[in-house]
Amino acid sequence: MASGFIILKDGRCFARRCYDEILQIVIIELEDINNGKELANWLKLQIPDSNDDEDSDAGWGFYNSRIDEWITRELDLRSLTLQNQNLFWKAIQSGRNNLVIKGIEYSTLSIDSFNSFYKMYSLAEKGEPPMELSDWNNIAEPCIDKNGPGWE
Repeated sequence: MASGFIILKDGRCFARRCYDEILQIVIIELEDINNGKELANWLKLQIPDSNDDEDSDAGWGFYNSRIDEWITRELDLRSLTLQNQNLFWKAIQSGRNNLVIKGIEYSTLSIDSFNSFYKMYSLAEKGEPPMELSDWNNIAEPCIDKNGPGWE
């Protein structure tokens, strides 16, 4: 299970070993959300697929042969457009429901691991203090990057 960082809108960070699995759940859900396919397609490039060489996976990053680039497992949600941030949150909510209902048929990720992320995400959405729950001991620096679709 690969490690990665997901930085939420308030600068708190989820840094656990289930990065790929969380993004895979988001991708599955985005496929069924109106206007979600473009973000889903971009997120697919942020995690390895069966064609990527397992030997080139360093845990925190991997060589993506589909786009001929080294990908670091770090997603700062603040770098997405506001529309894509909202789509990501909808996918997380829907994915949580499906994981609870379908369990292992839906994803190999445990509900406890997903709920850790969901709780952190929910606190960020509610505007709770970032250091109340974060895997880092400080808040991430402001984000100036623009990633994902929709910035054109």
